[in-house]
Amino acid sequence: MKNILIKFISNHTKCHHKNALLYSNEGYCPDCGEYLVKNYYIVRCSRCDIKREAKLCWGEIVPQDKYCTNCGEKDYYIEKLDAVSFVDARYAIYLKEIVPNFKDFNSNTQIWVDDKDNILKQITWNRVLVN
Repeated sequence: MKNILIKFISNHTKCHHKNALLYSNEGYCPDCGEYLVKNYYIVRCSRCDIKREAKLCWGEIVPQDKYCTNCGEKDYYIEKLDAVSFVDARYAIYLKEIVPNFKDFNSNTQIWVDDKDNILKQITWNRVLVN
C-alpha cells in the first residue's frame, strides 16, 4: 500500500509534458524546460509475434488484454520503433522521454589559442542550438 501511495504522489508532482511535442518528435517541454524525444513502442506476443493493442498503466506499457487473442499466450515483449507507419498506428504507444544530460551535452565550446607570448589561452562560449 505504501509503494502505491508513493507512486501516486511522485506521479502527480512531476511534469507530465502535456504541452510538449504536439507537432514534432523532439524538443523542449514548455512547462519544465527538459529536452524530450517522442519514442514509439508496439507490444507483440512472445509466441506468435502478432501485434497486440497496448495501454499505459502507471507509466509502463502493458497489453490491453491479458492473453493473446491469436494463440492464448500471456507473455509479451515490447518493440521500439524509429517511426510509426500507417499500419502500426493502431497498435503504437508513444512516450515522451527525457534525454538525460542534454543541457550539459554540447552546451559549451572550448578553443585553445596561442597568443603573441606563446601562452595557451582558453576561450569558452555557450553554443546556441538552432532547429
